[in-house]
Amino acid sequence: MKSVVQFALIYSVLFVLSSGFSSMAQSRYWGNPFVRNFSTEDFKGGIQSWGVAQDEREVVYIANNFGLLEYDGAEWNRYPVNNGTKVRSLYTSKSQGRVYVGSQSDFGYFEPDKLGSLQYFSLKKLIPEKHRNFDEVWRIYEIDGKICFTTFKNIYIYTPDKQITVVSPKNPIEFSFKVKNKLYTMEWGVGLTELENGKLKLLPGGEKFAQSRIASILPFDQANLLIFTVQDGVYLYNGINPVLMKMDDANVLQHLVINQAVLLKDGSYAIGTQNDGLYIMNKQGALLLHLTKADGLYDNTIHTLYQDAHENLWLGLNNGLSLVEISSPFSRIDGAMGVSGAGYAALKINNKVYLGTTSSLYEAEIGQHHNYKPVPNSTGQVYKLRNYHDKLLMGHHTGPYMIKNGQAQKFADGNGSWDYIPVPDKPGYFILGSYDGISLLKEDRDGFQLVRKYKGFEESSRVLEFDEQGNLWIAHGYKGVFRIRFEPDYSKIKAIGFFNSKNGLPSDQLVNMERLQGKLYFPALTGIYRFDYSKNVFVIDSVFSSYFNPDEHIAEMEEDVQGNIYFISDQRVGILTLNKFGEPEIKSKEFNAISDRLNDDLPYIKILDLNHVLLGAKDGFIHYDGLKNKTLYPFNTRITKVVNTSFEQDSLLFSERAVIGDDRLHLPYKQNSLSFTYSSSFYERPEKTQYQYYLENFDEGWSNWTSKTEKEYTNLPEGSYVFHVRALNIHGNISEAESFAFSVAPPFYRSRLAIVVYIILGLFLLGALLYYLEKRYRREKLKIIEDKERALSEKDSEVKEVAKLSEKKILRLKHEKQQSEIEHMNRELASSTFHLINKNELLNNVKLELQSIVKQGELQQHGEEVKRIIKNIEQNITSDSDWKQFELHFNHVHGDFTKRLQDSYPEMTPQEVKLSTYLRLNLSTKEIAQLLSISVRGVEISRYRLRKRLNLERNDNLTDYILRF
Repeated sequence: MKSVVQFALIYSVLFVLSSGFSSMAQSRYWGNPFVRNFSTEDFKGGIQSWGVAQDEREVVYIANNFGLLEYDGAEWNRYPVNNGTKVRSLYTSKSQGRVYVGSQSDFGYFEPDKLGSLQYFSLKKLIPEKHRNFDEVWRIYEIDGKICFTTFKNIYIYTPDKQITVVSPKNPIEFSFKVKNKLYTMEWGVGLTELENGKLKLLPGGEKFAQSRIASILPFDQANLLIFTVQDGVYLYNGINPVLMKMDDANVLQHLVINQAVLLKDGSYAIGTQNDGLYIMNKQGALLLHLTKADGLYDNTIHTLYQDAHENLWLGLNNGLSLVEISSPFSRIDGAMGVSGAGYAALKINNKVYLGTTSSLYEAEIGQHHNYKPVPNSTGQVYKLRNYHDKLLMGHHTGPYMIKNGQAQKFADGNGSWDYIPVPDKPGYFILGSYDGISLLKEDRDGFQLVRKYKGFEESSRVLEFDEQGNLWIAHGYKGVFRIRFEPDYSKIKAIGFFNSKNGLPSDQLVNMERLQGKLYFPALTGIYRFDYSKNVFVIDSVFSSYFNPDEHIAEMEEDVQGNIYFISDQRVGILTLNKFGEPEIKSKEFNAISDRLNDDLPYIKILDLNHVLLGAKDGFIHYDGLKNKTLYPFNTRITKVVNTSFEQDSLLFSERAVIGDDRLHLPYKQNSLSFTYSSSFYERPEKTQYQYYLENFDEGWSNWTSKTEKEYTNLPEGSYVFHVRALNIHGNISEAESFAFSVAPPFYRSRLAIVVYIILGLFLLGALLYYLEKRYRREKLKIIEDKERALSEKDSEVKEVAKLSEKKILRLKHEKQQSEIEHMNRELASSTFHLINKNELLNNVKLELQSIVKQGELQQHGEEVKRIIKNIEQNITSDSDWKQFELHFNHVHGDFTKRLQDSYPEMTPQEVKLSTYLRLNLSTKEIAQLLSISVRGVEISRYRLRKRLNLERNDNLTDYILRF
């Protein structure tokens, strides 16, 4: 019976090691995968990282010396545990929405609060008192809904929100592992055990590992496990007996210290080592990739590995983090593999690969991990590589070369050489295109020799091909296309034709030439052209041109044996294929990842075989593996933060964990300025990820694509809004839009309560207005009645007023008549006064004349009569009757002036009264003197006496006083 079991065991192992492996074999990497490194300055954490995981939102979490790190593709966050110790392990529970962590002498979980910020909750208080003394928690697993925290002493099993049970073995234990929902661990001195019914049970054959540290236990197939020890090899375990695995490259792992291994989604195994970087092996144990710090990793010590949702491999290093794009069909052949300079030419001959760059020509054996070495004597710019009868021709900046005896040999003088084209129907002959024309070459036993350089054509001849009629076509990048016809014996050029934009091409520049489906085509500035021999012009090829955009410039095309066409244009890089229905299909999305890394001087594509293509890059070459079809998984866009920016200090409203849901955030009007921060779960070249946003009920539509991960809205009006954001990754895939609904309440004066108040006030004002109108109507009606009565009264008043006016008019007329009479009397008074003055003057003159005659004695005989006449004259001058008449008229006109004057001044003499009367008439001193029959001096004296009589001051004017009296 024992022999039967042994036979079955041996047969099972042999079957697995032979036929069982073949279907899962993977090809080696031709180059190194692209790596993105994160330093401690990038993630603001400690140098060492011990675990990596993703949650249901594809956010990455890192167990780090400084706590729990979180990376959403745009920002890093760090969350320390309560005791501030190193976080050694983590596990994300998608069902619970928790991130469980293990640290030094503690474990617990992070859970978001109401704002979405992670808060730590320790579970140590749930541990029985006697089991609380432990060191680091190195692994965390979920089995049947229970969380297992494993240490080197105990295993703590936590039933969420309930209790913790403890598995405490007799001996110390090592790392624990979960495979197919079972927990395995190595118990020192016992061996490999399995947790069963709360106890560790030794597995059959498990005693082999009693003193051997296990790095990882992984599934191999349905019946077998693969056990990676730290230093004692790799074992295949069928549940009965572990067997050391026979590996194609077993010697590679002999001296390695393995820290951890993981099973990748393509069936291969990734191995993180202590000091030699990353290894990837297939199930046969063949080495597919070895990646170290020299190849692009940030550090050679790998503590942990994790393959994310997009099949990228995260490495937790002793110093930093690395993200390796192992699922990408592209790998890089650059300085890390010994290749320096930009890529221009490549060729595979038998088991060797040759690469020409701006620096030199390099070669490597296929299967030797492609360690390239420069070919001696090839230093300088390499343009082209051609194989003829296993002889390698090289177009070089310094002239034509061939590779012989492992080194480059120049076989002809001349300037730089571009390319070599076999002459049709003339075996062993080549046309050499060089900087200054073309030449004829001939193969001989030692290699090649220059036959002649053709005269009459000195143009640069980089792109040249023969057509079916034996014409040599040369495409010049800046002038157009040349057609050269040779003499039948190729002794000289027979004719040269030249074609440019005048001959059907869209421009003179950027005309290329490709041989596709056995014919020559000419990709131009726009469109793909062919030559119409019947019309001697270029015409656009409607078939090939229809495959590309109208404004697309094709810079390089290369056709494989199946008719697939690889191309590089100014808009994209891709593969043109025809499906089974003959319809064209272009595969370009995955090429977006490397389009900006390609050589932009002379784009270059070389198809090595059906599944391996090299593209010239700015740094070396990029290898495309046609067998490696990258799955472009859907990815998520997340709104990571919503911040209120309405005030001087911003305030967090929600973070990404709290944003998810259908609840709408309600904001007061004073908080109507928001900033949205967002990111995506696509971690390959996240700097190339672009975003579109759209605020529903505010923006007219989606914004333009932008690399910014933040959008701010200020002073939003009241209303309901939904913010949408989506991402476009480097492959051209668009994520589902993430949405966040919120509303902004109106200001109080536009709120519902305010509207109700406005309605009530409106009704009140309407009632008040109606009341006012009614009252006004009554008032106006009463006013109309009063106005009518007033109008009647006014009519009566007007009649009375007219009567009064008539009376006043009569009085005024009477007054005017009296005034007229007074003025007439004044005029008569003045007239009589002047007559009196004239009479007195005349009489006085006559008297004086007579007195003079009497004195002279001329009238002695009539003396008595003359004296009597003089006396009569004097009496007439001094007669009071004239004064009485004058006084009467004067008082009548001047309101009894003399009477009022004498009443006021009773002591006034008649002479002073007369003087006052004459002053009232505003007579001059001379005139007064004549009326008073006194001299002018006498008038002055009389005026002086009158002033004293009237008690006037020196400053008072006598005449003014008399006139005002």
